[in-house]
Amino acid sequence: MKKLLLLALLSTTLSFSQTPCSGGSANGYPCNGITLQSHISASDLGGDEGQDSWGWTDSATGKEYALVAMDNGTAFVDISDPVNPVFIGRLESHTGSSLWRDVKVYNNHAYIVSDSNGNHGVQVFDLTRLRDSEIQSETLPINFTRDGRYSGVGSAHNIIINEDTGYAYVLGSNRNGGGPRILDLSDPKNPTLAGDIGTYGYCHDAQVVLYDGPDPDYQGKEILIGSFSSSDYVQILDVTDKNNVTRISRVDYINKEYTHQGWFTEDKRFFIVGDEVDEEEHGFNTKTIVFDLTDLDAPTEHYVHYGATAAIDHNGYVRGNRFYLANYSAGMRVMRVEGLYESTPSMTEINSFDTYPSNNSAGFNGTWNVYPYFESGNLVVTGFGNAFVDGDGGLFILKDPNYDNTAPTVVCQPVTATLDRTTGSVTITADDVDNGSTDDFGIVKKSIEASQTTFTCADVGRSIPVTLTVEDDYGNKSSCNTTITVEAETTSYNGASWSNGAPSVGSNAKISADYNTATNTSFQACSCEVDTGRTLTVNTGDYVDVQKDITVNGTLMIAHEGSVVQRDNDAVTTNNGTISVQKITPNLEGRDFMILGSPVSGETRNGVYGTSVMVRNHITENFVPNPQVENDFPLAENFADNDGDNWVNYTGNINAGEGYLVRPQTTPTGTGSFTLDYTQGTLNNGIVNFNLVFNTEQNDSPNMLGNPYPSAIDAQVFLAENTTIDALYFWEHLTAPNPSYPGYNPNNYNMSDISMYNAMGGTAAGNDPGTSTRPNDYIASGQGFGVKTTAAGTAVFNNSMRVTDNNDTYREPAFDSDRIWLNVYNEKWEMGSAILIGFSDASTNGLDTKFDTKRLATPVSLYSTMPSGEQLAIQGLAPLKNETQVSLGFDTQVDEETEYRVSINDIQGATIETAVVYLIDNKNNTVTNLSESDYAFTAEKGQFTNRFTLQFKKVEILGTEESLSNIAIFPNPANTVLNIVSPNTYLNNISVYDLLGRRIDQNVGPKTNSYQLNLASLHTGIYFVKIDTEMGTITKKLIKK
Repeated sequence: MKKLLLLALLSTTLSFSQTPCSGGSANGYPCNGITLQSHISASDLGGDEGQDSWGWTDSATGKEYALVAMDNGTAFVDISDPVNPVFIGRLESHTGSSLWRDVKVYNNHAYIVSDSNGNHGVQVFDLTRLRDSEIQSETLPINFTRDGRYSGVGSAHNIIINEDTGYAYVLGSNRNGGGPRILDLSDPKNPTLAGDIGTYGYCHDAQVVLYDGPDPDYQGKEILIGSFSSSDYVQILDVTDKNNVTRISRVDYINKEYTHQGWFTEDKRFFIVGDEVDEEEHGFNTKTIVFDLTDLDAPTEHYVHYGATAAIDHNGYVRGNRFYLANYSAGMRVMRVEGLYESTPSMTEINSFDTYPSNNSAGFNGTWNVYPYFESGNLVVTGFGNAFVDGDGGLFILKDPNYDNTAPTVVCQPVTATLDRTTGSVTITADDVDNGSTDDFGIVKKSIEASQTTFTCADVGRSIPVTLTVEDDYGNKSSCNTTITVEAETTSYNGASWSNGAPSVGSNAKISADYNTATNTSFQACSCEVDTGRTLTVNTGDYVDVQKDITVNGTLMIAHEGSVVQRDNDAVTTNNGTISVQKITPNLEGRDFMILGSPVSGETRNGVYGTSVMVRNHITENFVPNPQVENDFPLAENFADNDGDNWVNYTGNINAGEGYLVRPQTTPTGTGSFTLDYTQGTLNNGIVNFNLVFNTEQNDSPNMLGNPYPSAIDAQVFLAENTTIDALYFWEHLTAPNPSYPGYNPNNYNMSDISMYNAMGGTAAGNDPGTSTRPNDYIASGQGFGVKTTAAGTAVFNNSMRVTDNNDTYREPAFDSDRIWLNVYNEKWEMGSAILIGFSDASTNGLDTKFDTKRLATPVSLYSTMPSGEQLAIQGLAPLKNETQVSLGFDTQVDEETEYRVSINDIQGATIETAVVYLIDNKNNTVTNLSESDYAFTAEKGQFTNRFTLQFKKVEILGTEESLSNIAIFPNPANTVLNIVSPNTYLNNISVYDLLGRRIDQNVGPKTNSYQLNLASLHTGIYFVKIDTEMGTITKKLIKK
């Protein structure tokens, strides 16, 4: 009462001179970048200490008021002029004094609670009474009376109000064990009970929001995140239904002592929490914990910040990009929060004002609260100074002199982005788009938002919308919109040089004089133009590689095996002049044919093939496998039709992607090489679809395709893109039709003239005694080929398959592999077949789609056999290991006993190239080192499914023990013959002992690694074979059948 009488005698306008922070101090208070505008002590406000505080802005007048909770009441101060604040008056405590009083504002009313203070309840005060019209007749400071009171609680530690919903949450009261009591503030002066939360224990502080954060499960819900100090957990509750509150999750952390208070970042991704006692108990500096609440059901600890002092943290709030912390003896601390969003999260202290200069220790002195939400930037800081000194502390009105609540002025400009000629790309930054944006205090950040900021040739000609955003130090942002236009720099060829250097992936190459790659060079470009009257010639083996469009106003000549590649599937070639793609056939006999496709869009039967004696297209629906061939080769792939109606004379347009049977000879008996000029329409480009017809099974579903581009395509990529295609088949026209081969004609073509290719590689046609017809990984421009689809669907060609090389450059598969090509051949009849066995991580020992392909129905065939019976011309297996064995079959339709020769055509791979390859003839009981010599054998007509075994022995520089352990004997058990193979050391002597000790000595010839032991004289039983070598002796057990 004495203090109130004294106040009545004092002037109610308290004048101070504003004190900027200079040299780390403002009027004796340590500071960093914060101005002291004024200070009113607790004594001058009529109490012993300041405690909590809040703010109110009068929407009618724009004035700002500090509401200071004190030990014995609540003080109201007009801080509209922060240097000359006006102490308007007080609302006395409903009961008595207390160390804890809290105040919040909703709908122009203040709601006040006090802890450990008897039957205080919730005081309600109408803040509009602070307006000039209400107080002008009064003597200041006024001793106000309350406008309402909720008596449903007695003492309470805190009150939280969700201003979006109008519900107050009374915390730490004498109800619900200190759990939240929910009040409805619809009638602001008469709060009513809306619900109770007693399940989770005492709640010290909380934030309640109408959730609009990143978790879509709870958007639009009312969410309470509270510091439940009785358990020291942060509890996340859904309080939408006040009568059915549910817990979403809870958050734990280490070294918890007394979970105090927390606040969301503005996007509600992070929640920043303080523990009021952990510094005192554990001795570390001010600890601030940040939880990631992207998923409210599964919150995680994101970051822990340690402050510069040992002071205890109290209340903290987020506004914009700053976190304002009441840090007790260390005063107010301000930290930036943008760093929380970085890959290495951080919080950076940028400002401070220490209201308690005595020390920064872990004690309960100094700043209790900071209110940072005034639009003016005024900061209300309250506390009690020294806990043992009455009347100090009180209200500090502070401000950052660089506070900025005005958004920058942003100015955009349109941007023309020119590609770098060499790299073919350009990157646009915010500085490129900015055209002089400004801000009162300076722009600290610029950013742009667009579908992309790095552009390539694919973007040339596009107009890309872009948004420029500029931001000042306080996170105020402004944005504007403009466009980015992408262009390629033109370089023109004038007959001697290029105007802007040789073209590359970022150039528009303009042919303004005749250009021939034979005398100049192949080149890359983003786009290409050929001027009227000028000719661009792409010579054999050369290329022009263009990312996007080609415009031909003059002439584009593409020689045989020259390549023009376009990379963008949407690119076009505009033909305003002449385009010619030349293809030259190999030498053809009178009845030879080719499977061909067209690299241009407008060709017809009567165009490029106008003089050809025959052009047919394939009707898959009419194909029925020839029954005689099926009977002779039941497990082989069959391309022979039952009556020949699958090939039909053709007269229409040449469709992109389709393969046609063409006899380019001008007469039925004509021979030689023929030149085909594809000139109609324009170059095919981009996605080309071919309809795959499926009959009843794969064997009766051959479809004929053709490379539709003026460049080669990568066969591996084609197979990978087309899931229903396992293998490719190429007609090699090696032999003339023959009456000895089964079919519907008197003379039939031989399927030994077909080469094949799958993901493991290619095999030459059976009638090729060498490897010249073995497909590599390219399919040449205009080359036709067959497939047998596994289902109806679409074969797709696209630009990702296109390459600048032609099909004369060999490339390894895209995966590491070991491969061996074997050939069987009969010199007399000039017939044979080839087989490829491959080993890789991409294939298995089972039947693999795209790695295992059935053999063809050829008169002579060497093939691998699967345990399930399949007969394969290409087999992919698991990675090669020492002593791997592969079962091989052999068939011949030659109607006499004659000699055949098995040889290795090629070996590729790091492992297989260091291995010895043995061919075991299971019929003749012989072993041949194919790595050293071919194997010759005789056979009569027939099928010999398991005639051979291919075995691999790894060659190593080994010691004695390893070399001897690699010696193999087989078969075991054996009947009449035992094979002994020693891959790493030469054999000297072989001895066989029976169980009675009897011995048979067999001397081995010099320098041999294998030997065949005759066991015919031995009886059935168990024997021991002693093998003497140049590196030692080993004994192996043998069972004689």
